[in-house]
Parts: sequence; structure tokens; C-alpha cells
Amino acid sequence: MSEHNSALTRRNLLKGAGVAAGAVALGGCLSGDQSNSQQGALSTAFGNCWMCSHNCGQKAYVRDGSVVNLTGVDGHPRGSAGEGTEGTLCPKGLAQLDKTHDPKRIKEPHIRENGTLKKVSWEKAFQYTAERLVSFDENNGAETFLDATSWAETDIFRTVWRDLYGSPERISRGIHVCAGPTFVTGGMMGVGSNNRVPDYQNSEYIIAWGRNILNSFAGQFEAKGVLEAIENNGATLVTIDPQHTITAQKSDEWMPIKPRTDGALALSMANVIIEEGLYDEAFVENHTHGFDAYREAAMDMPPEKAAEITGLDAEQIRTVARGFAEAAPQAGISVWTGTAQAGNGWKATQNITALNGLVGNIDKPGGLRLWKYPSTASFGEVCEQDYTNRAEFKDPALKKYDEYSDYPARHIEGIAHNLVPEMVENEHINGIVCHHDDPLKDGNAESWIEAIEAMDLVISIDAYWNGVSRRADIVLPEATQLEKDTLGTGNWNAYPNHKWVTGSKAAVEPRWNTKPDFDILKGIANEMVEKTDNDDWTVFQQWDSHEAYIDDQLSTLDLTLEDIDSGEKNYALVEEYDYQQYGENFTFRFDLDQIDSFATAAEEAGMDTAPEWIPPGTYGDSTSEEYPLEFTDIRSVFFSHGSNQPHERLQDQFAKRNQLSEEDYRGNYLYLNPEDADARDIETGDMVTIESETGSGELMAIVTERARPGLVTSQYGFGQTSAITTGEDTREQSADGMNTMMLHNEQMDPITGQVDRHIAVDVAPAGGD
Repeated sequence: MSEHNSALTRRNLLKGAGVAAGAVALGGCLSGDQSNSQQGALSTAFGNCWMCSHNCGQKAYVRDGSVVNLTGVDGHPRGSAGEGTEGTLCPKGLAQLDKTHDPKRIKEPHIRENGTLKKVSWEKAFQYTAERLVSFDENNGAETFLDATSWAETDIFRTVWRDLYGSPERISRGIHVCAGPTFVTGGMMGVGSNNRVPDYQNSEYIIAWGRNILNSFAGQFEAKGVLEAIENNGATLVTIDPQHTITAQKSDEWMPIKPRTDGALALSMANVIIEEGLYDEAFVENHTHGFDAYREAAMDMPPEKAAEITGLDAEQIRTVARGFAEAAPQAGISVWTGTAQAGNGWKATQNITALNGLVGNIDKPGGLRLWKYPSTASFGEVCEQDYTNRAEFKDPALKKYDEYSDYPARHIEGIAHNLVPEMVENEHINGIVCHHDDPLKDGNAESWIEAIEAMDLVISIDAYWNGVSRRADIVLPEATQLEKDTLGTGNWNAYPNHKWVTGSKAAVEPRWNTKPDFDILKGIANEMVEKTDNDDWTVFQQWDSHEAYIDDQLSTLDLTLEDIDSGEKNYALVEEYDYQQYGENFTFRFDLDQIDSFATAAEEAGMDTAPEWIPPGTYGDSTSEEYPLEFTDIRSVFFSHGSNQPHERLQDQFAKRNQLSEEDYRGNYLYLNPEDADARDIETGDMVTIESETGSGELMAIVTERARPGLVTSQYGFGQTSAITTGEDTREQSADGMNTMMLHNEQMDPITGQVDRHIAVDVAPAGGD
């Protein structure tokens, strides 16, 4: 979407271009070498990028205590295409350098006194935090304190807030605001959240379904794996997306589907595969449940019917269905947020995931790999002290109180992001701790702002002043990733036969008066020992440092952080495993009628347990005469969840990518089709107002054929509540662009509570009547 004036070429752009060159073009650029601009000796260190939480390896060049350059780590599981290939960093990864030395960071701990945030020492901050936590528990109950630490780089956040403090309320980025239907349907169907990421390098047919893999990826290995498959296997790449993205541009087939009709397309593909006998009969017979119900739903969606619903060509539907089935099992579907962030996203994801079971690509080379994590030790395994889990038998409010009996999600999840403001109004949530994230941009923003301001206790652990930290009672400034010891583990990566770990010691000391998150939590815990009679808070005292704790975690692999960090790389391939690890009793579920919790939730939501077609608007918004356009927000390779929007270098690069760098504007852009723009007298570079039934905002327009008529999109993470301020001023600051979730109300998937980001809107020139 960004390169709005580019020619709409596809496959020919790949020909003649090597994989490495392609990867660099997709954001695998390296920062300019600044080593000659300093005087001291140059040394190297490592890092694990956490801007989007996916741990691409970094090599840091350090001079006089400052990071002067960052590059990728060759062969890194997440940051390369595998052994012998170049490791690179996307613009977000390179922004770790900007973030580490950014003078706009929070430099000192703050506490609120007489309505004003004031700088204090760490000793005072920890004392005050403990005092407030004790009084909060006495006055409200710890069970009403919300843990919103979604971006934690250490796993002791859960230990502090759930086990020791006693809160059962936990809101995660993954299920609640990222891709709940994708994550949860995969688990219920038998493949876990592995249903998101196929075995790219070994594939011969890749479908990017609602994903712009070459621009917005979960690690560089995704984009590079796709290009490797094309280069080495002659793989076919298909993109299913309403927008003509960078990935669509480089695809063999682009399917410009109408928004929120993915479930119909998936059933129609199943129709073709079943009708033409292209499915894996042995796998279906021996390893699946509910095929008859699935077949019935698919037979009701022939390509001609699906074409009317999706706006696609019936023959293209047949072509892609046949290509996918004939390439199977070396055929994979990459699916994530694009189909999940809609009210009917549950059925879309169920129908899409079902295609994998139909063609039998489960845990086969090039198919849907059942990725595995390494067996590092858990906190409970390495902690020498017994302690009581103070939240173990506490029910979260969504499951506990009758006020939420109309929400089917209570049978599946313990909380829903959009219901938090209602819970605050009901006094079922009275406080929050937020870490490195801005939930005011994740859903019904206006209601969340009011909820934060109404809470009795708000703790922010962050590097920047943002919508939460400006309103907090306690602000604890966190060191950046390059200023702390880290351990990363994961599943999907560039080595499909290996589990892996990646780790790094701090490349530089924390700047200003900031601390790593492990040290912050340990400081709170130590002070809680003094303020309570609960000796459980001493559990962290067995470790003198985060490195010592990490070494205990790695003990199951006979590794230490020093082992991982001290060589020419900062990762280790640890445990090898083969394909098709499931046994004879493995069952892939087309129909989820065996999952009692889902069956109950589905009945309340008015949906079937088997795959089916649910039209847009059944849950969530429908367009109307007053709001005739459909809006959804999108991602950019330059920014990650609002955490690096303040970086001027990235803002300039983003404006340049959109060919608007000469404009005095550094916000997000609204992309709309010429047909919709002409009807409203809008041109590229105009400031426009976008309005929904519940909110509005202003941003700059880009008129482009890459946008589908009737659909308008904009990047997420800008505008109101952004991390943009100077000096020590903590007042609400203005920022270019808009917080897209100011348009949002309470639209959500009824099963998981996943935020529905499809909103009915209208657009007009700014300042008009």
C-alpha cells in the first residue's frame, strides 16, 4: 500500500533479483557505519530485537559506551534464511539504536504527588510502589488489578502480578488484540497457534492470506523464506488481500477479495478440492473429525456463489484451489491478523485452517509445520523457594459476575480488551500495570482513556511518555533491549528441524537513570518484603542478576548466556526434531463440537461448531448511507505498535516511502481508491477527516489504485496517546496523524473477544461542512 505510484507488476520483479537483494529491499537494510565519527576503540556486542517481539539477532558496534551501528547476525533463526545466509534488520530493528540514545526517553522514575508527576529516586519509587500496592489490595482487592504487561522480555512479570500479588486479570496482546481467532481456532482444531506460519523454505505453493509477508513479518526469516522457496523450489506465491501490497506485487496470483469474505473463499476452495477428488483421503479418514459437516458446508459454496460474495473470479478460485491441493503436502497457508481482526474472523480462520487438514499437509515439509519450543526451565523449576500462587483459585471478573453473562467470550477467555472500560465502571477492575505497550491504541480508545483516568492505581513501566505513562501514578523508566540481558526462545524459524535459543548480554549500560525490567520487578518485590508479612516476595533474592536467572533457565540445555553470547553469533540450535511428529491417535478437528466450552459459546453467539459462512455485519459494523466506506488499520515495516513512532528518522523514511517527504506532516496516511476520492473531491496530500458513528480524526490522504473501492485503510499506532513529547513535560502532546482506534466502539469477535478493527466510516476534506 505504501508505494502508491509503483507499477502493478508482480512476478517479473523477482526475476533476475537474488534472494539476498530482495530481502534487503524488503527492509533488511543495514545502518550506515558511523565508526569513523568517534574516537574510542570499537567493540562488538549482541542484541535480540524486541520491537515486534520476534527476536531477530543484532550485532551492535559500541564506542565510548554508545551503540554507533547495528547489523544483523548471519544465519540467525529469525533474522536470516538459515545457515550460510545473511542476517539483516528491518527499519524497526535498526530503530533500537535510535531508541537507546533517544533524548525523549523517560530518564528518571516518577510518582504522582498532588496531581503532578515528580522525579524521585529508585529507592523512593520502589517504596511508593509497594505502599500503593498494599493499600490497593486492602481497599480494592488484588484481584481487581489488571496485568497488561504484554511485551515482557522476562517471564517473571507473571510471577509478580499473578502468583505473588494475586491478580487473575491478564490481558495479552496475542489473543485479545492481535489474532485471537487465529490462535484459538488452531488450538481447538489440533494444530495450536502453529496454523499461522508454514514451512516456507520447503514449500512449493504459499498462500499469503490477509498477510503482507514481505513488509510486515514475524522476523526476517518469513520474507526470506518465501523468496528462498521461489528461488530454489520455483514456488508459487498467492496473495489474498483487498489491498495491492508489496507481497501482492510480487505474487503469481493476487486475489483482491472483498473485506471480511475470506470464510466464503475458503469454503469455495474446499468445494473445488472435494468435488475434484484432490484432497488427502487417507489423512481425512484416519486423522480428522467432522468431515461430513465440513463437506456439507463446502458443497453449499461453489465458486460461482463465492465469486458473487467475494468479488473474485470463479475461475481464479478454481485455479488457486487446484494449485494448492496439487502441490500439497508441500503447500502452506500463512495467516495471522488480516482475517482475525473482524467480527466474523472466527469462522474465517476456522474455514482457512480446515484447508490444511483437507489436503493433509500437517507437519509435512513445506506444509503446516508443528513447530516446537526448546525445553528451557520454567520459573517454578528453577526457583528454590516454595511460594503460594495467590491467584490460582480466583476467577476473573468476566467469568465471575452476571453483568457479563451476555458475552459468549467468557466461556473461552478470562477477559476481553474492549470490556475493560465496562469492568472499570463496574469496579471489577480498579488498577493496571502496563509495560511497553499502549492499550489506548488497541481498541475502544476513548473509553480506555476514561477508564485509565478513573482507576485507583496506574503503574507504567516504559521507555516513553505515552497515553498511559502520562496518566500514571507511578512511572518506572525501563532500559532498552540493548541495555539489558535477554533470552529469546521461539518455535517457527529458518531451521524447520531445530529448536533454538538466542541470547545477549547488555551491549551498553542503561542510559540516564533507567533500569532493566528484571531489576525493576526485583526492586518492587524486595520492597514488598518490607511492607508485607508475605515472605513469598523473597523468591527473586536467589539471583544476583538477570544473567544468573537466564543461566538457570538454560540449564536444561547445558548452556549459559555466556555460551550463547561470546562467539561470532548469539544463537544456538539446540534440539533436532523430525516432521510428522504426531502419532496414530492425532486428530485434526474440522467440527469443534467436541470442545464443550466452544460449543456453549457458539450456541450463545448463534453460530455452528462446524465450518460455515457468516456474512460481514453479522457481528460488527455494516456500511450504511451515512457511513458508506469500510475502514481497517494496517501495519508498516517502519513502526511497531506505537513503540517507535517518536523516532524522527523513521518518520522521515516513512514519509519518503509514501512519496510525501516534502510535506510538513509526519503522521499516518489514509489510503483510498480514486473512485472514492473523486466523489469527495480529495487528492493525494490533502488533509481529510475520517468519521465513524463514535469518533473522528484527521490525517493526510493518499489516492491510489492499490486501494480497493469502498475500503479505506491507515497505519496503526499514531496520533492521540502517542509516545511523543520533549523534556520532562508529561502533558498530553499533539502528534501528527490519528489514533485509528478513536473510531472504534466495542466491535469484537464474540468467541475470543478479539478487537474487530473493521469500522463503517465516511471521509471528507478536512475543514469542510
